[in-house]
Amino acid sequence: MKREPTPHYFNIFPTGAIPVPVNIGDLPLSNYVIPEETLTEDVSAYLENNPDVPGVIIQKKNQSVGLIARHKMFERLGHRYGVELFFRKPIVELEKEFATHSFVLKNHISINMAVRLALARPQNFIYDPIIVEFEDKSFRLLDMYALLLCQSQLSINLSGISSSINSIEMLVSNPNSNLYSTIDFIMENLSKVVPTHHARILLQHRAEFEGLKEHELILNHYEPLSRISIYRSIIQTNQASVLEDVNMVPAWTNQDTPPNTRSWMGIPLTYLNETLGILSLSRATFSPFSNHEKETALMFARYLSKLLSNFTGRLDKVRALEKKYLTSS
Repeated sequence: MKREPTPHYFNIFPTGAIPVPVNIGDLPLSNYVIPEETLTEDVSAYLENNPDVPGVIIQKKNQSVGLIARHKMFERLGHRYGVELFFRKPIVELEKEFATHSFVLKNHISINMAVRLALARPQNFIYDPIIVEFEDKSFRLLDMYALLLCQSQLSINLSGISSSINSIEMLVSNPNSNLYSTIDFIMENLSKVVPTHHARILLQHRAEFEGLKEHELILNHYEPLSRISIYRSIIQTNQASVLEDVNMVPAWTNQDTPPNTRSWMGIPLTYLNETLGILSLSRATFSPFSNHEKETALMFARYLSKLLSNFTGRLDKVRALEKKYLTSS
């Protein structure tokens, strides 16, 4: 029996799961960067031995960068006199043949924005790889196929949000649901539509929460959250706070987020006018949360709030029964 060919996306995402990253800098990228005097035959040999590399970035002496896409390079070399004209010459000579303009995007650009900008290129260059520039001035190459895959996955996740919310509602309403697995389920579905580099549930200092076991997504504060000015503002106004760049906020502290946090959003976890904690979402790059992401996160936060309230309510009932038993005995 003839074996079915493996889908190409497995070459990019070996597990078959297509993630939704915060920005294009989080996607699988190629780091094949060469000086302009590199011979074309050497570049050809490298690309033949590395079929998943979408092209080559050419670092020029004037500090600018050029690009040759894999498919265009081999197509040109395959034409008449292609090998004779370019094979033993510096790669920059072949680049001049294409007369391309380097298309460079910053690593913090979102998936949807990158797709819009890339598809706005001239027709002959629409599917060429994208040069991604990082803050340290290094460059990587992004396959357009990988970018479109992730945008497609994001669209699928957004279209399936109603189904996820229905499942969450059932779990939260079920008194027998496990607190920790339900939190995992809510946060997993949130990450599919509001991607982050770090997420935590910061619990208010309450006796009911002291018995919670350790969990990677839960941080139990042993002093009131209001002691931290950023948190105090969220609690007092009962409004989400979005910080585009924490480096520009003097009151910012790194107490509950990674040291490299750059963009942050805090959402109050409130139920029946009672503050239970704060949902902390952070990104390590300058990738501010959009209004749509804020509204989406608020919706998930409401379910977290109700879940935590149900948990404290069950504890209150247990303690009341224990007290009644002790009194009667």
